[in-house]
Formats: sequence, structure tokens, C-alpha cells
Amino acid sequence: MSEDLYVPPTPKKDNRQLAMGLAIAAALCMLYGGFTKQWLVNGSKHLEYGFGLRSNFACVTGYDDKQQCESHTNSEVVDKYKEIDPKMASGAFVPTGWITFISILLAAAGLLAAGAMAAAKKVMDLPIAPTTIGLLFSMIALITGCVFVATKPGPPGMVGVGLSFWIFGVGSVMGILGAQMLAKVNRPPDPEWTVD
Repeated sequence: MSEDLYVPPTPKKDNRQLAMGLAIAAALCMLYGGFTKQWLVNGSKHLEYGFGLRSNFACVTGYDDKQQCESHTNSEVVDKYKEIDPKMASGAFVPTGWITFISILLAAAGLLAAGAMAAAKKVMDLPIAPTTIGLLFSMIALITGCVFVATKPGPPGMVGVGLSFWIFGVGSVMGILGAQMLAKVNRPPDPEWTVD
């Protein structure tokens, strides 16, 4: 005769600290990427290019080691290349840069707000959770950021992917994971359906 033994449910592991750490690190990585001009780079001893999401720079170093730098908006560079050859510039480059930048700001705000809620152990029933904002805009930024890099202006090989893009990419993936973990931590308790 077998007896049914009561096995108490195993308590769920609290991943609050890990989720908050991921969200904060993700927001910082994404913000770093959003404000730098190293998404697309090409550097040599005498000529250096760099593209950010909204603007770019070109630095020329003369033989006397004096450096002269110019900064332009991305739309100015796209217009310049379109005058030379319309195939050298895509109309998607400037809009996807701006969409990525705005998405980074919204994703970082959502992730930081969700992290603050987790730190304060506040459970709030909001129409749209900060974790939803962080997750949605992290995914949008990742997609548009890849399109931004893929539609770079200029001749082939002029610029390649820089460190800022990779830091942003890591931050976006961490943001997606952190937002999902924080959604479990910050959600309101499920209603008890068995109680009359």
C-alpha cells in the first residue's frame, strides 16, 4: 500500500538583484551607444571618420601632426553622397538613426523605472508597465540600429562597425532579458480564484 506524501512546493528563487543589475547595465550600455559617434568608424594615421546616430565627424591629421576635425549632421553627409551617386546613400539611414536614438531613450527610461520599482519592492497596477516599455523599445532599437548600420552612406569599405554599436547591441539584448525578469518581479499578485 503506497501512501501519498505531501511535498511542499519549492520556493521560487528571488532574481530581483540580478534583474535590477541587468536592467541598469542595459540602460547604461544603450545610453552610451546612443550618445557616441563611434557606430561606424574608419581610422588611419591621417584620416578618421566616425558616425553616430545623429551626427558624424571627420578628422584630418597633416604631416605636421596638427589635426583638423569637422562635424556634420548625418543628413548633410547623405545629401552629399546622393549628389555624387544616388546609390551611395540610402534614404533609410537618417530616419533609422533617429528612431534608434529615441527608442534607446525610451527603453532606458522603462528599464530604469522598472529597476527602481523592483528596488523599492513596489507593485503597481499601471496601464502600461515600465517593463513593457523597456522590452518593446529595446527590440525596436535593436532592429532599427541594425538597419542604420546596414544602410551606411559612402563607397563600400569606407566605414565599418565600431565599438559603440557592439556595446549598444549587448545592452539591447540585456535589456530584453532584464525587462522579462523584472516583469515577473514587479507584477501584481495573481488573484485568488478559490476564495469565495
